[in-house]
Amino acid sequence: MSLLKLPYEMVSYVLDELDLDDVWQLSLTCSYLRSLVTESNIAKRLLESKAPAATETQNARVNNNYAHGLRRLLKRRQSISSVTPYLAAVVGFGEDWIYRNGVLCYTRQGQLRILNLHESAADEVVVNIRLLLDEAIPESRKIRKYRLRLLNVSNNIVSCLFYYKEPYTNGPHCGSVYAGSLVVFNTQAHKVLTVRRLDHLEPERLVVRNNDEALFFIRRSRYHEGPVVLWNAYHIPANKWHYPIDLRWHSHDFQPSEISITHCFEIFDGHIYSLSNYSDLEEEEADWVSLYHHLRIPLSFNSMAKLKPDGLLRRNHLDGPMDHRWTFMKMFKDEATGEIKVVESRKEWIKGNSSTTRTYYTTTIKWPSEQESHSVSDFDEGGSDGSNTSGNSISPGYQGDVGNEPDQGSTETHPDNGSPEPGNSESNHQRCGRPPRILPPRDPRDVHPGDDSSKGPVFLRKQCAILSYHPSCQTFLDLVDDPSPSNPGKQRMRIRGGTRHRRRLEEIEDWSRCSKVKSSVSVAETHFEDVYKMYEHEEPISWPPNQDPESLNPALAQLYEILSPPNYAGEITGDWDERSFVYAAGGSGGNKQKALVFISFDPSISLAGTLPYPGPMVFGRPQSLDITSPRTTASDDSTAHKSHGDGVRRSRQLGMARQTADKRPTERNAPTEATQVHGTKTTASWCTIEPAQYQTIKKGFHFCV
Repeated sequence: MSLLKLPYEMVSYVLDELDLDDVWQLSLTCSYLRSLVTESNIAKRLLESKAPAATETQNARVNNNYAHGLRRLLKRRQSISSVTPYLAAVVGFGEDWIYRNGVLCYTRQGQLRILNLHESAADEVVVNIRLLLDEAIPESRKIRKYRLRLLNVSNNIVSCLFYYKEPYTNGPHCGSVYAGSLVVFNTQAHKVLTVRRLDHLEPERLVVRNNDEALFFIRRSRYHEGPVVLWNAYHIPANKWHYPIDLRWHSHDFQPSEISITHCFEIFDGHIYSLSNYSDLEEEEADWVSLYHHLRIPLSFNSMAKLKPDGLLRRNHLDGPMDHRWTFMKMFKDEATGEIKVVESRKEWIKGNSSTTRTYYTTTIKWPSEQESHSVSDFDEGGSDGSNTSGNSISPGYQGDVGNEPDQGSTETHPDNGSPEPGNSESNHQRCGRPPRILPPRDPRDVHPGDDSSKGPVFLRKQCAILSYHPSCQTFLDLVDDPSPSNPGKQRMRIRGGTRHRRRLEEIEDWSRCSKVKSSVSVAETHFEDVYKMYEHEEPISWPPNQDPESLNPALAQLYEILSPPNYAGEITGDWDERSFVYAAGGSGGNKQKALVFISFDPSISLAGTLPYPGPMVFGRPQSLDITSPRTTASDDSTAHKSHGDGVRRSRQLGMARQTADKRPTERNAPTEATQVHGTKTTASWCTIEPAQYQTIKKGFHFCV
């Protein structure tokens, strides 16, 4: 019986056996099945069963528009896997910046500007830094030389560090040390929440994470020997600080540059998670197996637990050497299951092979039951019972006054020097007398052998500003400096990415037969045989395409000037999340100003005043995902996409479309800095609301058709 003749209930059962990519492909077959992505009840069933933890599903629960949420999710995944963004724009100019939770914070000419890009904000919150410090830290008026470092932004709460050098002439801290204060304020309520005094400060070894209920401030202790980290908790609704708790922990020596490389700190579902892939050599030499070290603390601070020492295996060194420069990792919540996972990219010489392969490994962080879990006291961290030896309790609740509260350095505990530390012989003596640990076979779905540069240009690590991986669509994306062959000395930023898709059953059988008769297979294919058997890996492609030297495209030249602002060539630094890139260009040669570029893969993000791409190149979007009238496209003959096949690959190519109806004139000059505009005052003297700078800069395109 035809699928079109089945009752609605039967169709829903069929959909239960398909993943979202299959549903999307099915919706392309005819206009009748197009309702799979437009009908609200079907969309709700699909989202709640196959992507319950996705942002689109959470938003659909609030606005009850599941059909829109499903199409938005499918478009985002398709945009990432096809390496075809929906928007690119210069959104600001600044000296220092952070990008977290879809919000961009950057400093510019004595101002701190806050722009919510995920919400397509047309206005920015503008904070006068001097006036903010005058209110939060009145004594700061006497300090002329100071710095302000941005730490975190989440749930309309911004954390920053005010610090300065404090000279010492006597004692163990001869020379100069830093002192300062942690300043936390709410951009929606326009008020300072708390200020915490910090002495003997290491400005580069601070981490702040928060949600709307609690804020965690993590720093290394200067009063202990060994790997001791202070965890300070601030209860936002109660406006009170918790006593600092000291823990012996592998992440004691983290640097800001190593966040997302060797250490991760994130908040999920009422817990803060800390994960480190760093291990001392002595820990590994017994059987050469490295581990993830993981800690989870509930925001109520009533208990703390970490995995058993052997609970989260990472890799076996017999797999081959690593190039640590290419390592990155990120904790995330799986959209399909809601489980907390970590994805790590490692560049390895697999089995000692002469060529390297960048492989992406996904590991599920499974916590033991309450009977099997270990609290801090089980590992003798801090005092004998895991709490402060001075008598400070770690039970629920918060104490202490708000305001300019001094750091509790004098109350920090001094752990027993006889306690075993990670890496010493006492913690390894049992391991040496047993057989080597062997990592269990990995699920092929959790291993993605990526780019080995065998079929494309070879990029140095310094040419890659962003390395990312998106598990929801099995795709890696890199932001690379890929100069044009006609002008090799000019910086040119592009996105380079590759994806994979599941093989059909007959394809798996064909691959198995062919692999047995191949005279030569790569080491990676031999090592990851089950992975290559299950997945077909597509060749990496780059966006935007190359210019045709015989027929220059002025619109494409404009796009490259947005991605690589001409007056801001130099070092590139960037950050990413599951739906966007942000990177800063410039800041070299004495010019502290950097151009901040935003690239979005989410079709719902629309910056006011951003023009449609004026040239003949637009992206071939899936027709079944659009509610508007269907459009036809033809393939683009650009050199960047010439070598790719038909079928599925053709949907990843760029298309030719009609010129925009209004024939807007285009300019090819470099982005100019935005002029000052008058903003709307708020209840706080240090805070105003102004139109977003990107509306004045006017350098950006969207690629929706």
